[in-house]
Amino acid sequence: TMKSVIDTDFPIHCMVPKKEIGALNFLNKYPDYNGQGITIAILDTGVDPGALGLQETPDGRPKIIDIIDTTGSGDVDMSVVVTPDEDGCVQGLTGRKLKIPTSWNNPNGKFNIGIKNLHQIFPKGLKDRLTKEDKEIGWERSHKLKTAMAMAKLNDFIANDNDSLPDKKMQKENLQAAVDFLDKVDKNWSDPGPVADCIVFHDGNTFQACVDISLCGDLQSAPLLTSYSESQKFATISRAAMLNYSVNIYEEGKVLCIVANGGSHGTHVAAITAGYFPEEPERNGLAPGAQIVAIKIGDSRLATMETGTGIIRGITEAVKHGCHLANLSYGEASHWPGSGKICEVMDQAVTKHNLIIVSSAGNNGPCLSTVGSPGGTTENIIGVGAWVSSEMMTAEYSMTEKLPSNQYTWSSRGPCTNGALGVSISAPGGAITSVPNWTLQGSQLMNGTSMSSPNACGAIALILSGLKGRDISYTPYSIRRALENTAFKQENVEIFAQGFGLVQVNECFDYLTKYADFPDNKISFTVSLPKNKKGVYLRSMEEASVAHTVFVTVEPKYHHTAGPEEKIDFRCHMAVCSSQPWVVVPTHFELMNMARGFSIKVDPRGLPPGAHFAQVQGFDTQSPHRGPLFSVPVTVIKMETVQKSLEYKKNVDNQVFKPGQISRHFIQVPEGATWAELRMFNHSKEQSSRFVLHCIQLHEQRAFREHEFYKFVTIISSSSTEQAFPVQGGMCLELCVARWWSNIGDVSVSYNVEFHGVNPSDKFITMHAVDGIHRLELKSLLLEEISPTVSLKHIVQPVRPVEHNIRPLTSRDMLLGEKPIYEMVNTYNVHMTKATDVIISFPIMSDLLYENEYNSQLWLLFNSNKCLVAAGDAYPDHYGCKLEKGEYTVRLQVTQESREALQRLKDAAMSVKCKLPSAITLDVLSTHRDALMGGTRMNSTISPGCTLPVYIAPIPDDKIPKNCCSGHYLTGCLSLAKGELGKKAVTYPFNYVLIDQPTKTKSTKGNKKSGKVGQLAKSNVEKSNEDMRDLQITCMTKYEQVDFFDKLVGEWPDHIPVYLAKLQVLEAAKTRDENLDEIIGIANDVIMRINAESLAAKLGIKIDPRADAAATKSETEKQKNFMISALVYKGCALADKIIQLNQKHGKPGDHEDGAEGDQENEVGNAMLGDLKSTYEQLLMFADITDTKVLPFIYKHAMALELYGTAAKTLLRQLDDKTLKETDLKLIEVCRLLEWNHIAQHIENCLPVKYPSSYIPF
Repeated sequence: TMKSVIDTDFPIHCMVPKKEIGALNFLNKYPDYNGQGITIAILDTGVDPGALGLQETPDGRPKIIDIIDTTGSGDVDMSVVVTPDEDGCVQGLTGRKLKIPTSWNNPNGKFNIGIKNLHQIFPKGLKDRLTKEDKEIGWERSHKLKTAMAMAKLNDFIANDNDSLPDKKMQKENLQAAVDFLDKVDKNWSDPGPVADCIVFHDGNTFQACVDISLCGDLQSAPLLTSYSESQKFATISRAAMLNYSVNIYEEGKVLCIVANGGSHGTHVAAITAGYFPEEPERNGLAPGAQIVAIKIGDSRLATMETGTGIIRGITEAVKHGCHLANLSYGEASHWPGSGKICEVMDQAVTKHNLIIVSSAGNNGPCLSTVGSPGGTTENIIGVGAWVSSEMMTAEYSMTEKLPSNQYTWSSRGPCTNGALGVSISAPGGAITSVPNWTLQGSQLMNGTSMSSPNACGAIALILSGLKGRDISYTPYSIRRALENTAFKQENVEIFAQGFGLVQVNECFDYLTKYADFPDNKISFTVSLPKNKKGVYLRSMEEASVAHTVFVTVEPKYHHTAGPEEKIDFRCHMAVCSSQPWVVVPTHFELMNMARGFSIKVDPRGLPPGAHFAQVQGFDTQSPHRGPLFSVPVTVIKMETVQKSLEYKKNVDNQVFKPGQISRHFIQVPEGATWAELRMFNHSKEQSSRFVLHCIQLHEQRAFREHEFYKFVTIISSSSTEQAFPVQGGMCLELCVARWWSNIGDVSVSYNVEFHGVNPSDKFITMHAVDGIHRLELKSLLLEEISPTVSLKHIVQPVRPVEHNIRPLTSRDMLLGEKPIYEMVNTYNVHMTKATDVIISFPIMSDLLYENEYNSQLWLLFNSNKCLVAAGDAYPDHYGCKLEKGEYTVRLQVTQESREALQRLKDAAMSVKCKLPSAITLDVLSTHRDALMGGTRMNSTISPGCTLPVYIAPIPDDKIPKNCCSGHYLTGCLSLAKGELGKKAVTYPFNYVLIDQPTKTKSTKGNKKSGKVGQLAKSNVEKSNEDMRDLQITCMTKYEQVDFFDKLVGEWPDHIPVYLAKLQVLEAAKTRDENLDEIIGIANDVIMRINAESLAAKLGIKIDPRADAAATKSETEKQKNFMISALVYKGCALADKIIQLNQKHGKPGDHEDGAEGDQENEVGNAMLGDLKSTYEQLLMFADITDTKVLPFIYKHAMALELYGTAAKTLLRQLDDKTLKETDLKLIEVCRLLEWNHIAQHIENCLPVKYPSSYIPF
């Protein structure tokens, strides 16, 4: 029957794995040691205090003690101080009127106010959901109706054949413009996000804050909050959003931080660590009795990327709050291990403040040496790998078959490049548990070392809770040693993946209890080898071919609680052991409170190809059963070679792969090889198979990601896949073929890797325009077809700072509460001549985060209205953005405790990398002559052992992008191979340095003494008078002084720029509306001095063969521009007069009867006639879409009540330049057209588009 196959016993206990590491058994045995008394800092994307399981502990204490945003992304500048008016209201920075509730107690009556665009703190998933909902409900319903009505009016007008109407064309254009406007506004619609007023005051006891989430000034309905730590109170933005937030108030109310989680990750991590579900205890996290300090280190402006500021502040807060543990499920690939300011701060937190830091090892496996920083590269941090059990496969992944427990394929592997093991321990790396309420999901499956780290952290919390319950002291050193010495070693998992093994709670607790009194619990036995190594790592062919004698130094480093007597009394008689016969060690070693060393001999010569591991361990001879006090990892990579006789090919035939099985090959890449081609064939006739193909070459002081190939492939039955990737000759390549851990069933595959190579004489090519033709020499590994191509896709503009400032930061940035930190802010100006994709970078510190010697870097990019457009930090390629034409400001913040270090960066250049509209291709030719004189593009064959020269021709001047100058350079790549695989696999960086563009020389035809034929050269007196005139004109416009006008007109009555200068001053004056007649009069003076018919005739000439054609054309263009300017000034003034008349009396023809009414009608009709004449004359010389004439086109439409045309014109003006004044006009027009939904939308956008100041860092 059906009932007999239904398993109703759901494995809910596997949602957050506890049984596998003994945590469930421990809690059953010691229910009071459930994490009680332990505080854990969760450094992540932030934690939702309203999420399931995160409200309280089993004994009723708040689960979350404090919630802190250390990134600055939630900060609000509250430096503006106001007092309420007599009605008890203040004007918010959004422009809304804020009524102060009478229930608020504010003894001094002063309020700090600020403004926050809440989209800046919304998680991306929430923004996407709300934007979709807002568009469907708040926008599309109204907009579709208004669009349909506008189209109906247009269709009716066309159908009614209104030939009798005098302005039929203009009326039709107006109706069509309305439809066009509605379509474009709909296409360009974007959600500006809610912009909230913020208010802070002191109630006599503490600071209170209110965020106006009503968005209408209703402060009575908005929650009043204190800093979270004072009351553990939070609020919800709205029922639609379900985003919970709290606040913190700094600097005596001058800074408000609105704290909201930036993503699901941190809440999930917190629930794994310490979630508590009283109704469903099976869903509990590892340590349900522990309390949490939620620290947001993922900056919402950077898509929750961690920053130096976020981490350093976060560690400082963890220390300040007295946290016992900190979990960091973050990390990046670093260029060198164990150094940098962030790692230094973490190390001090461990050694000086007793903070145990647990971190993810990384998700970058399965190749070796892929551990991330800081989890796998920092000595005093416990790095955790990710393991999956059979029960997890059934419960979390709903797999149809239980497989043996294993390490996840993607879990990062050691060793670290400095020889350290990299992975300390492993823990279950998947869980289904709570996520933030804004997701509307409740819980979610996530996997990664991000999940194994909090699992281990929660397990450690149980252990610490037990130690605290028994009053047993511990140090971070004793905890780590106990974890590693009691971990369960999995036979089917290599040590590089699992570290010392799977964490075991009971065994670790028993170990610490049993050996609590040993004096070395306060000691970290620090191992160091020459060149700052932490272990032996032999990876090159040369290193693995000879025996090595290595000196190992062991230094006891005491915990800060150790007294001088303990240091004096310390003696340890050690037995030294090696786990492998090819590592020879001394038998004994005496250690006291000083650094001492011994030599070991590593002889890898007899080892077969592959990865080999050994450990040199030191045991206390008095208690060897405690396990090693120190370990020296020894890793040897023995490579295999590929022979020229086999065409540099390695074959593997019919290898059977089980789920999760990994096959590693370490190959000495042939000298001269530049790419490899990998082919795989699936022999199974029924089953598709999933593999990870992962290849890495390690370069000194470069992150593994720099020379990595990673591909997830699915090979269907009886088919193949073909991949290619770059390699460097003469180095070790790890080729890792890994069956995906959950891909069920055995499969047989064959694969081979074949090496190819075409080597240029320069690997990084820089060609300078001034040098002309560039020569390269090519060499080949095998016989190869080549088709060299240079493609340049970006132009790079270096920018120097225009402003530099250094200042001390506040107490919020005291390094571990001890040292003040300074910030440097450099300001850069960027001019974009056209819209394009841009990457901003600060090259001197690019790609440096954990290893950076400066604390942090962060840049914010603003448009000319101070609106935030983009942000970025250490990894510039992550933060590309599209910029429109216009002016931008970049503000760069760098922090450090040394002012001198910051001073070094005061003139540091910023790089602006812009994508070209289309790639520029350089000609690559086979001879110098062809490159000089022009020839056919090179296609050739190159033989091994031969050198083939190629010549790269310079870029013709007409192909160089405009507005370039010396210092700018084009960047792209050179490809050499002809075949598609080789061409895609390997390219070489190519930079083309530009010089100033050639100066266009003026025509010298005709009389060389003058630009005009027959014109005599001017005397010095004439030139002096003209220069004085031009200076006075400049002063008139610059300082808005018209005193010179009458004098200049008297001396230069026909010099049109004099009249235009006064028009410019009158147009800009605050009293413009009182001077409309004067504007019209002066504009007429200009128009009168230009022969319109003659000008039109000259503009109509297509080819002018006369000698002075160039000078004539230039003069004609100048006259045309004068005419257009005058007509625009005149037209705008006329339109404004008509609008004023209409507002006062109605349209001409509608005025009251009687002599006065007739006179007003006559005046109005005359002005309308003049306006029409001006408009028609302007059409002779200008395109109505020209930005110079748009102000008149708009006013002309408003005067004639052609509001559709007016709206479309304003939209064009906004496309050219975003101005608040233009948006306000558009709101007015939309109201006149009864498009209230558009007007409201634009109003909502105003605080976002036009902030009063730059947002803080």
